[in-house]
Amino acid sequence: MEEDGMVQEQIAETTEDVASGDTDSRVAELEAALAEREGLLGEGEAERALLLARLRLALIATDPAIPVELVRGETLPELDASFEAAREAVRRVRETVAREAPAVPAGAPGRSAGQPATAFEKIRAGMARL
Repeated sequence: MEEDGMVQEQIAETTEDVASGDTDSRVAELEAALAEREGLLGEGEAERALLLARLRLALIATDPAIPVELVRGETLPELDASFEAAREAVRRVRETVAREAPAVPAGAPGRSAGQPATAFEKIRAGMARL
């Protein structure tokens, strides 16, 4: 709302300047004001980009398994959406690996009976199987 008032004031001043014939100085003044605002806008864009980059790094640090390449975006909603998609992809991969991985029993394997050492023990073991 304040900007509307400022714009209306500038229009009124410009109209007065045109009526008095002092347009060159008013144009130069307005161009300087425009350049200043564009400079401020550029600084704001650079700061926004820096903040998004820092947020991206912080999100990636929360789960090192998330591939860095999957988290990207030029705006906060794009960055959030890509991070959630990357997190979901990692979750699906983990589930698939857990499903397909062979079950490994915990602890050392059980002991088995030793193999016969002498010829006589081998004959006895063979006869026991009959």
